[in-house]
Amino acid sequence: RLSSQRLLRWQKRDNFIKLHRLEVYMVKNVTVTVVGEQRTSREENNVEPIELVTRGSLHEKDGVFYLKYDEYYEDLEKPARNLLKFDKLGLDLTKKGEVSAAMSFRPGETREAFYSTPVGMMNISILTEGYQLVETEKGLGLVVVYVMDYGNECVSFNVLRITVE
Repeated sequence: RLSSQRLLRWQKRDNFIKLHRLEVYMVKNVTVTVVGEQRTSREENNVEPIELVTRGSLHEKDGVFYLKYDEYYEDLEKPARNLLKFDKLGLDLTKKGEVSAAMSFRPGETREAFYSTPVGMMNISILTEGYQLVETEKGLGLVVVYVMDYGNECVSFNVLRITVE
């Protein structure tokens, strides 16, 4: 459950001192569940989802949520550090480590992105077909539906589901 803290901050600007009241939601040690589905065609039915369950931290400031968590890969020693910045309009995902990425998801928009692995880097295009952020009593839920293109060819149709509790 999200807890609220009210913070007071004094700011000196143009020889005036103003008192700002900030509403900040902070939750540490949240459970993050990420489920990804990838299809090579829209009609493909036999898709085995990839699921990650891990611990992370979540905070909210001025209507924008920040979710941090580590993602471990089978063949790599160090995890990728993930930062998701999202609100009701879209999601920005930054992944840093031996596997790194910068992706932006906005409904109806195509955005350039990069994905880097120890094998090499790929520049890709992402068309976000759907995006939904839901706040519940237990936490948050995100769903992103997108198409990945590489070199002007469709590579995959994807669904990403993230829950935070």
